[in-house]
Amino acid sequence: MISSFGMALRHFFDMGALADKLDAAIDTVLASGLRTANIKSEGTTAVSTTQMGEAILKELQKLHALGLTPHFPA
Repeated sequence: MISSFGMALRHFFDMGALADKLDAAIDTVLASGLRTANIKSEGTTAVSTTQMGEAILKELQKLHALGLTPHFPA
């Protein structure tokens, strides 16, 4: 669901930079091994949707505070 919000930011609200930060935050949290039960796989840690949302928000706040613009390879 949160990725859908990122798509809305990008395509409906013309807020691509914020959508990029949200995507980067999601990628960082997933790379850390956290997963909700519906996407859990071997070697990852299951967390609640609340915990996943909090982890993504924390990463998003870090990116925002540092003024970082994520770079995604082409």
